[in-house]
Amino acid sequence: MSADAKGIALFCALIVAGFCTAAPSKALAAQAVANTAEAPESTLTAQRELLQRARQAIEHRDKRQLEALKAELKGYPLVAYIDYWALSDKLHQLPLKEVDRFLDSNKGTAIGDWMMVKLLRQLGSQKKFTTYLHYYQPSQHSRASLRCYYADALSRRDGFQAETQQLLSELWLVGHSQVEECDPVFARWIKSGGLTQKLAWQRHLLAVKEGNLDLARYIAKKMMPNQARKAELLRSVHRNPQQLITQTPLAHNSPGYRDIVLHGLHQLAKKDAAKAESAWHRYQASYLFSDAQQEAMFRHLARQFARQDNMQRLQQLVEHHKVTDDRTIEWLARQSLRELNWQQVAFWIDRLPEDRQQLDRWTYWKARALEELYGQESATASAHLYRKAARNRSYYGFLSADTLGQQYSFEHRPAPITPVQVQAMSKRPGLQRARELQAIGELFHARREWSYATRSMDHQELLAAGKVASTWGWYHKSIRSALAADYLDDLELRFPLAFSEIVQDISQQVGARNSALEPYLIYAVARQESHFSHDAKSSSGALGLMQLLPSTAKATARKAGVNYRRSWDLLSPSTNIALGSFYLSTLLNRFDNNRFLAAAAYNAGPTRVARWLKETRQQLPYDVWIETIPFSETRNYVQNVLAYSVIYAYRSGSKLQLLRESEAARLL
Repeated sequence: MSADAKGIALFCALIVAGFCTAAPSKALAAQAVANTAEAPESTLTAQRELLQRARQAIEHRDKRQLEALKAELKGYPLVAYIDYWALSDKLHQLPLKEVDRFLDSNKGTAIGDWMMVKLLRQLGSQKKFTTYLHYYQPSQHSRASLRCYYADALSRRDGFQAETQQLLSELWLVGHSQVEECDPVFARWIKSGGLTQKLAWQRHLLAVKEGNLDLARYIAKKMMPNQARKAELLRSVHRNPQQLITQTPLAHNSPGYRDIVLHGLHQLAKKDAAKAESAWHRYQASYLFSDAQQEAMFRHLARQFARQDNMQRLQQLVEHHKVTDDRTIEWLARQSLRELNWQQVAFWIDRLPEDRQQLDRWTYWKARALEELYGQESATASAHLYRKAARNRSYYGFLSADTLGQQYSFEHRPAPITPVQVQAMSKRPGLQRARELQAIGELFHARREWSYATRSMDHQELLAAGKVASTWGWYHKSIRSALAADYLDDLELRFPLAFSEIVQDISQQVGARNSALEPYLIYAVARQESHFSHDAKSSSGALGLMQLLPSTAKATARKAGVNYRRSWDLLSPSTNIALGSFYLSTLLNRFDNNRFLAAAAYNAGPTRVARWLKETRQQLPYDVWIETIPFSETRNYVQNVLAYSVIYAYRSGSKLQLLRESEAARLL
């Protein structure tokens, strides 16, 4: 389904669902009118209805009705989109004069540039390559499909000259199947002899590294017999790297065989780093590996030793080969934490680069190590480190403040933006279009308009745009605007009390069953999961504010008694927050109301967290257990959720400790 078709469908669905408004509540809508001096919500609603009728007129080819509706909508931000939809409906006819007028009228806008993309796709699919070259601008279009059409057009006009050869080489060298628009020009290029054996090998190697063996086999068919045999060996070694040890070592010191050995040893290290290191030393004696290849291999071995819990070989590798990779040293520090070997914790922290040592994380752990090693003798030094970390608004800053028994530092400094600046920013045409597109469910185009409107803004303008987005209830844009402006201390922008009525209502309902489910925890999870983007979708298919998989939502809805029929229901803030909160409550129940275990389970799954608890070799303090969570994503997730809960309590006018007494006292 095209982006436009999806937009129409979503528009209708949002209207039916009853949340097709720019702001999530009447209070916010009223605030928007007061702050930005825009048209009243009733006027905007009427205009949106006229817009929908215009789209229906386009669908029914009713030109007279369409022109009448356009006249009524004069001054409405999305009038240009009516022309875009009308033109898109007949673009296959290539009405180039109309397209040119539209492009001239909307030059440099999101919708003008998108029309150009659609025109180029249409021209390419119809093989109108002379016209294609008239419109295509290499510096403005990076999509692979458009670049392939461009290469096809150039080759038909000039043959496979140097520029075309370079372009096709770049398009060819990917480890995945290229877009289908590339197939015709690739076929002609290969037939003309443009595909060299070197290019074939390079792409074959990329495909194998990405695990795309079907593609690799296809590419091998383009190789000469000798090259094809090496390619077959590479695929064999990829599947069974053990043969680098059990069979006669490859003794051919040539680039192709070096690639095979290096990739095979990388694969072997993932299964058994000790065997891979031994094999490396054997091959190193006869192969001329570059310094960069050796350094990369040692870093890879170090990480695999860490993952396989082989600390003895890891330490030897670090000492003998001077591996100074930050990630490796941090792995060693965490492993030492897991063993409660505080001497080694301090040793490895001291081996980190100075800028890494200054981070809150390692400042806190250096203080902890000193306390554990020297007790009261280190009181002055450790207190100094704790005070340093406690100055910051972070998980480690809050931990350090708790250790010292002092107040948290929230560092809240509102952005220096005046109401006049916010009002002026809200009137910018690009933002007006973005708001209306968001309101009618045209989310693809809404995001493009916002991106275009803000891409050249300076810091002050970004902050003003963030304030506008917050006023309009487009919270994820307010957060990202603050980040883009690198202004991190305006907590209203970065930690909005989004969908507050829904959160408060749901937390009271679910909290009646589980007192551990506070509204601050709901806010924190939604903030971490989606930045409060109600239409967020992950690569795994999770949807909405609290990023629920449809399968999880379905199972949770039955238990919670929440009305849930299809995955699109998860785009409704009220449905998503209700189901996400109830699911979070079940995780709290499973893990004895321990919020950091429930947060870990929300991210990584309850089964995995239960296994981590079971596999912990000795009882660990809560801070050590969190720091040594095997998945870095989950580790950071838990720490953020805990810190965000504290911040949301502060934003709500309440005070919350980072850890409850029962959570902090538990050994895991």
